[in-house]
Amino acid sequence: MAQGKPSKYAKVEILEPFYIGKRGITIKVWDKYGRQHLGYATITVGGIRWYPFGKHKASKLWKWHQLSGN
Repeated sequence: MAQGKPSKYAKVEILEPFYIGKRGITIKVWDKYGRQHLGYATITVGGIRWYPFGKHKASKLWKWHQLSGN
């Protein structure tokens, strides 16, 4: 289990609906000061997938039902 403070925060507020296609929307994630590239977050119909930058680790997928707590 994770310990300490989380290292990544994200808050998005969208007031209008928008279309997410099959490929989804990819967001490039930087650190707090914009100096270090942390990875990519891809938002798709199935959930959110995280790809770490410069690492040989597999991507992680969080499905929407896992994020909503249902």
